[in-house]
Amino acid sequence: MVTNAENARIFGSDDDAVHIAPLGSTLPTDLGELDAAFQDAGWLHSDGLTVGGDANVNRFRGHQGGKVVRTKVTESGRTFQFQCLETTALTLGLQFNITEKATADGVTTMTVSSGAKVEARAFVVDVFDVDGRDEVVHYRYVIPRGEIGERSEFKLVNTDITGYTFTVEVIGEMFVLTNDPAVADAEEGEGD
Repeated sequence: MVTNAENARIFGSDDDAVHIAPLGSTLPTDLGELDAAFQDAGWLHSDGLTVGGDANVNRFRGHQGGKVVRTKVTESGRTFQFQCLETTALTLGLQFNITEKATADGVTTMTVSSGAKVEARAFVVDVFDVDGRDEVVHYRYVIPRGEIGERSEFKLVNTDITGYTFTVEVIGEMFVLTNDPAVADAEEGEGD
């Protein structure tokens, strides 16, 4: 067994961010600057981001011993979840179905529909491993279409920061871009 502690990642740098843009915005194809349409969601909860996958699997068992002889995935999906710690027009717009918004004399009035609305947006998630490294390892998750359906409750208290938790269902493909040497293709001739 070959182990390499240099390949163990710890994220949570000052530059980690969730960027959100309208559908159809120009998506990044490298680790450079993002299109101006992408807005930074701001401070994220210290729990970080959770990337999940779920699958419903039917297990077909044989008569002999009840052993599984086949499986079939009947449903699958990919999600990511994050909690925003800033109350902004962006976060409130993701939390609520705001049907009208107007500002007059320094007061903003928002009309919020009682029904939940699925918010479809483009997302880019940037995370960096910087601890004790000569070179920063950058992962960028590009989600051309993510739909926010599940929103967690939030508290308005004086003992904690109000946070808005969103679960994004990845619709279609997601792309992972990275400069991580541990996942790069081997140079031609290596391993032959």
